[in-house]
Parts: sequence; structure tokens; C-alpha cells
Amino acid sequence: MKFSIEKHDLQANIHYLFNIVPSKNTMPILTNYLIEADEQNNMLKFTATDLEITVVAEFEANVSESGKVAVLAKNFNEIINTLPESIIHLMVEEDTLKIHCEHSKFSLLCADTSQFPLIPEKDLSNVIKLNASMFKKMIENTHFAVSTELNRPIFTGIFWRMTSSSQLMVATDGKKIAEFKLFNQVDLPEPVEQIIPTKGLLFIDKVITDKISEISVLIESNRVMFVYGNYTIFTHIIEGRYPDYTKAIPTNNNNVLLINTELMKEVIKRVSLLASEDTFKVKFEISEDSFAISSTKREEGEANEVIEDFKYTGEALEIAFNYRYLSAIFNVIESDEVEMRMGKSNEPVLFFNAEKEEEYLAKFLLMPLRLA
Repeated sequence: MKFSIEKHDLQANIHYLFNIVPSKNTMPILTNYLIEADEQNNMLKFTATDLEITVVAEFEANVSESGKVAVLAKNFNEIINTLPESIIHLMVEEDTLKIHCEHSKFSLLCADTSQFPLIPEKDLSNVIKLNASMFKKMIENTHFAVSTELNRPIFTGIFWRMTSSSQLMVATDGKKIAEFKLFNQVDLPEPVEQIIPTKGLLFIDKVITDKISEISVLIESNRVMFVYGNYTIFTHIIEGRYPDYTKAIPTNNNNVLLINTELMKEVIKRVSLLASEDTFKVKFEISEDSFAISSTKREEGEANEVIEDFKYTGEALEIAFNYRYLSAIFNVIESDEVEMRMGKSNEPVLFFNAEKEEEYLAKFLLMPLRLA
């Protein structure tokens, strides 16, 4: 194998690929990139996998000899990132990958390519084409709400449902819910729904740009294939039935707060400086005439900020939140103002963009903390 490529071009195409490589694994081969060079088409193919997610990046290079090699991804990335901005020459000699760039020379020992897992075939014959920017928006509005508890695998993924008239993505960890519904026509013979691992969707979120407007999707019984630009992503699905989260969404929250989103983000950032490191609690005390947010850290102090510019209708209320979850929701609110719909102090709170969009609806739920 022998090829050359500009450093910038190589970096641009494999920049996010390392996120797929597992940091710890009982199969050492998974810590490698599989690099394939095609002399006939002047193409390179880099593959990374953790067995659940497989990403293939295909891009042009000056290939003078075809071949295949597996090298440690961490070493490869570190070397490429530190080379000067110039043409990089790579070649395989026996069991070593030689990397030359100007006056720098490196040799990387290669792994046995036959140990690398089989890569699924890319099949574009029955794909569904979706708007890439809206797909990215769906991921960004939901992924923060997934659970990190591996003993509940269903909650570590994002529930995705498609019908001919809409798409829905939902994530929850039992304390917060993020729901994003997109109203659009999809060329779909029958509704489909799957639970997709967050890792694969986050990779897609990173690589989607304004340059390519469509993403192709093929949904199979045990995996989903996404094709976007130079990337093909194969992701296994999470088995199981997603819980009926709609039962947790209140319908009679009549205490409504309307307030500037950026103002709330800044106030929460300040007040949280003295929030308990055990509960991360900040407390709202609100009525139609006054609004204050406070926190207390035992043996260190307390913080309190009065907010004057707000609109509130409803009963006077004291309610507390985990400020980290609160900030995560405010970070995905797109409108200038956020609308919070509250019930009693122990009931879930709903968050909306105050300025509604015809194309989609984003809804967020957060369970409050106990006041005592």
C-alpha cells in the first residue's frame, strides 16, 4: 500500500473518527483504524468500530499502490496532528506503516487486518432521504436527556419514530424528558420506530454541515445505516420497548413563566456557584409580583438573585431544580424567551420555545427536587 495526501484533507476526514474507537476493550484490534487504499479509484477508506457502531470514511487521495493495513488509531492521530502542513506520504513495508512528511519520519507497527471485524455492505437501493439539518436539530434537542446508567440500556439511547407525516425523537433518564417532533412528509410505506445508541447519533451530529442537505437512511431489523457525504455509519439498535413517557407529561400546568432565555442562563450560572455539590439545588420563589432564585452550600454560604424582568401568571410558588439539568434545557431553547409551565412544587415542569415554529415542536420536561 502506498499513497499521499495533504495533511488538511486527511485531518478533515478522520477528525471525528477517533470518537468511535473504544478506549478500553477486550479486543485489541478495535483500538485500530482499518485503512484501505484503492489505486484504481484513487480512494482511501478509514474504518473504526466498537462492534455496536461502525463508521467508514471514504475520500480521495493520490494512491499509487492498493492495499490494506490496521494501525493503532491513537498513535496515528497524534502523529498526523503534529506533522507540518504539507503532503504526507504513507507506505507499508512488511508489517510497518511508514509515515513521511517533509523532514519527519515515523514507523508504526501494523496489526493483523484479518482480525478486524467484518464491515457491513453499503446498500443504497432502498434508502430514505431526510433533511440533514433538521435531523441534526432533532439530535441536538434530545441527546442531553439520555441516561448514563448502563444497567438501563433502553434509556441510554434515543427513541426515533418515523411516519409518512412526521418524525419524533425522544430521550429520557427518568428525571428529564426531551421530545422533538418534526412535521414533514417522508416517503415511507409504513411507520418505523427504533431505539438508536446515542454514540452513533452524536457522530452524525458532528459531521453534518450546511454543504450537504440530505442524509440517507436504511432501517433494518437489527441495525440502521446512515450515509452522509463521505461517511457511512452502521449502528446496532437497542432491543426492548421504549416506555410510555407521555404518562409523565402533565396537562394542567397553569402557572406560566415567560422570561428571557439568556437572562435565565446567566442567573443560573451565578446562583449555582453556591449550590450544594450533593443536590445541585437552586430554588425559585415566584409570584406575579416577584421572582428570586437562590442556592445554599452548607458551611460555605448562599446566593440570591432577584429578577425584575419577567411575566408570570398563576399561584405563588416555591420550587427547586437540579441546576445542571436546568442549564441543559436552557441551552437548547432557541427562542429569545423560554416558556415554563408549572403545577405544584412537586410536579413536573414543562419548557417550550416561546416563539413557536410551524415546522417542529420541541418540548422538555424536568422533575423538580424536594424543597426540604
